[in-house]
Amino acid sequence: MVTIVPSIDIVDALIVLGGLVSIHVLTLLFTAWSIDFKCFVQYSKVNDIYAADSCKVTPAKFSGSKEVVPYSST
Repeated sequence: MVTIVPSIDIVDALIVLGGLVSIHVLTLLFTAWSIDFKCFVQYSKVNDIYAADSCKVTPAKFSGSKEVVPYSST
């Protein structure tokens, strides 16, 4: 079998690299800007509260901002 691999010149490779770097930087910034996005990317939901390492605290409307806090069972 013969496999034909298209050749990629340096300009196309730099465009793809720039796109990947941009996505990486935006993901990093969105985790700093949005608690909901940070929870989506870095944490997973559990069914048992005692299996949790951290908790997302969502206050009542106009009473503060969301926050991720470490969970301790004591």
